[in-house]
Amino acid sequence: MIASLRGKVVQKRADSLVVEMNGIGYKVICPVLVLDSARVGEEIFLNTYTHVREDILALYGFLTVDDLALFELLISVSGVGPKAAVNILSAADSEKIKSAIRKQDPGILYSVSGIGKKTAEKIVVELKNKLGATNDLYAPSSETEDLYQALSELGFKPSEINAAISSLSDDLDTTEEKLKFALKEIRK
Repeated sequence: MIASLRGKVVQKRADSLVVEMNGIGYKVICPVLVLDSARVGEEIFLNTYTHVREDILALYGFLTVDDLALFELLISVSGVGPKAAVNILSAADSEKIKSAIRKQDPGILYSVSGIGKKTAEKIVVELKNKLGATNDLYAPSSETEDLYQALSELGFKPSEINAAISSLSDDLDTTEEKLKFALKEIRK
């Protein structure tokens, strides 16, 4: 299997890059963070995951080994495929996602395309111990879930809500502070 690629970015698409290595162009599906940092004509190094099924052979690329490891953990959850895992990694940086799972807070996952409420909660339940959660009590009514619900009821789109929640600062303690911050972020 292909574990990594180093080559020149020759094309940048909405969800992937074409990386040329030794005259061969490899289509590599990537999270938004990778796509944003890649520049056509420049060299890039990607840690890759090769997904093989009867009808598909696809490469998924990540800037760090940690992002790749989180991707592999996510796809180990039943019902989460590679496409959904890339969408999760596009929603926020991997540390924020790991932190939310450790805190048993599925809120950041709710607005991700392809991830519903049950799947988000399943991801948290299945991965919390693998990521070092210290509290075994699962609290589905977390502050982030409340925040997501409040913003949703105010009529904001899931993509706007997700962007605001993923940019929340760790120094915000109350739901009210988080809501004020999120509203400022959405209105930017």
